[in-house]
Amino acid sequence: MNLSRYIARRYLRSKNSHSVINIIARVSTVAMAVPVVAMVVLMSVFNGLEGMLRDIYLAVDADIVISPAVGTTFARDSLATFHIEQVDGVGSVSYTLEQGAIAEYHDNRTMVRVKGVDEAYAATLPIERHLTSGYFMTDYDGTPTAVATRHILLALRMTNISPRESFSLYAINRQRISTILPTGGYTRRDVGVAGIYNIDDQHSDVLYVSLSEAQRLFNYVGRCSAAELSVAEGADVERVRSRLRALLGDDYRVLTRDEGNTIYRLMAVEKWGVFLLSLIVMAIASLTIVGVLVMVIIDKREERATLLTLGATPSLVRRVFTSQGMMMVRRSMVGGVVVGVVLTLLQQHFGLVRIGAASLMVDAYPVELQWSDVVAVAVGYYAVASVIVWFTVRTMQR
Repeated sequence: MNLSRYIARRYLRSKNSHSVINIIARVSTVAMAVPVVAMVVLMSVFNGLEGMLRDIYLAVDADIVISPAVGTTFARDSLATFHIEQVDGVGSVSYTLEQGAIAEYHDNRTMVRVKGVDEAYAATLPIERHLTSGYFMTDYDGTPTAVATRHILLALRMTNISPRESFSLYAINRQRISTILPTGGYTRRDVGVAGIYNIDDQHSDVLYVSLSEAQRLFNYVGRCSAAELSVAEGADVERVRSRLRALLGDDYRVLTRDEGNTIYRLMAVEKWGVFLLSLIVMAIASLTIVGVLVMVIIDKREERATLLTLGATPSLVRRVFTSQGMMMVRRSMVGGVVVGVVLTLLQQHFGLVRIGAASLMVDAYPVELQWSDVVAVAVGYYAVASVIVWFTVRTMQR
C-alpha cells in the first residue's frame, strides 16, 4: 500500500468541521478541467478547418508537383513521362502551363492567370466537382474554349455564356517586341466559355484553357511550367516524392501538396501557437490548486505534527500533500479530456453548433478529433500542473 497516497485520499474524503475546504477542492478541480475541455475542442476545431481547406484545395493542389529548379518552364520532352508513371505509387500525370494575361470582352478588361492543362488534368485533380455551370472542356468542335470563374465573367460583363461567344486573351510576345508599334508586342487568342467554376477568392482569377492554346498564347510551344501528379490510393506521398527526386535529380523541384501551399504550413504554425498559449492559460487555471493546497496544509498542521511524532519523515509528509494535489490534477485532467472528447464527437457527427451563413460550403462548425492532439493536451496539462503542485508543497514544507 502507498501510505502517502492513502493518507492523501483520506484527507480529500474526510468529514470534519472544515469540510468547506473539501468543497473548495472539488470546485477547483472542476475549474481546472474547464481549460482542458476548451483546449481539446479548440485543437479539434483547427483540425476541422484544416480538413475543410484540404477538401476545397484538393481540386487545385496536386498531390505532387514537379517544376524546374531554374527558370519558369521546361521542355515537355525533357521529362521522361514514361519513367515517372512507372514509379511505384504514381497515379496519373498532367502537364500544365500557367502565366499571367489580360482578358478583354468588348471594352471590358481584367487581369487573369491563364492555366493551360492537358487531357489528363481532370483525371489528376477533381476540378469538375467545383463546376457551377457547363462542363470542364477546353475544346468545342475545334473551337478553343475556357473554364472561368464568375468573378472573371462579371469583370468582363459577359452575360452571354456560350462556347461560340468568345473573348480575347492578350499576353506579351517575347519573340517580337516593338517600341514603335506596341500592339505588335502582344499575342492574342480568342476563346469561348464552356463552363463556370467556383473555389475561393484566392483562385477567382484562374482561367483554364487547353495546354496547346496556352503554349501558343505565351509563345512557349512544347514547354510547360509544371507536371502535376496524383498519388495512387494507399501510397505514401513522402515515399513517392523521394523516389521521384532520386529519378529526376537536381534539375527539378518535387514538392508535395503541403510544401507547395503555404496555407497548410500557416495553419499548422497557428495551431501549435494556440496550443502554447493555451498551456499558459492552463498554467494560470492550475494556480487555483495553490490556494487549496495552502489551506489543506494549514488545516492539517495538527495531523502533520502527529505523523512526525509517530516517526514519519518530512519527505513522507511532503509526499502526502503532493499526492493530494496530484489527485486533483488527475481528476481534472480525466474529466476535462472526457468532456472535451464527448463535445467534439457530438459536433463532429451531429453538427450541433451551426454557422448560419448560406454563403459558406458548410453549415456547421467543422471539427475533427485527433487522438494525438488529445494526448498532447493531457500530457501538457499534467506536466504544467505537476510542476505547480511540486513547487507549492516544497515551498510550504520547508
